[in-house]
Amino acid sequence: MTTVYLVRHAETELNESGIIQGTSNSHLSMKGVNKVKKLRQTIIDLGVDICYTSPLFRTLETAFGLVGDKALIINDNRLIDRNMGNFEGKERKNFDIKKYWNYNLNSTDEKVEGVQEIFKRSQEFLDEIINKNKDKRILIVTHNANVRVIHHILRKTDLNSNLVFEVPNCYFEKIDLD
Repeated sequence: MTTVYLVRHAETELNESGIIQGTSNSHLSMKGVNKVKKLRQTIIDLGVDICYTSPLFRTLETAFGLVGDKALIINDNRLIDRNMGNFEGKERKNFDIKKYWNYNLNSTDEKVEGVQEIFKRSQEFLDEIINKNKDKRILIVTHNANVRVIHHILRKTDLNSNLVFEVPNCYFEKIDLD
């Protein structure tokens, strides 16, 4: 059986401040580093075979903290965070989450990457890595948007339903495939 362990990166100072990061490259806060340390043993006990991560610092630091000495870590640009366009660096409260997570609307207003594009690149990524890693335990360390999308793809949810759910920093989910 193939198993995917899905993790959102730990907290950064921008997360703590309610600032949208998108593709900005920020490091983990001390609180984030401590959360990674707490999650590490759970991940180690699960016996991860391979880890895929976004190339941004916050995901790399999370991945290395979780399995850096236990599994091969591979950067993949398809796991990079959603391009938040004009919202990047702004307060999260200004972002209309329902509008930008409506699959059919697929809004790209304010230069935000359309949700369908995130689904497309995530599906391509999953098709490749699941085929390449049959019967393995795969850790994916990525961002809020990507975790949501990968969750919906692997859980085969209705894309006309509410795609928004809470994905806190250091979110962890196990998904068995096959």
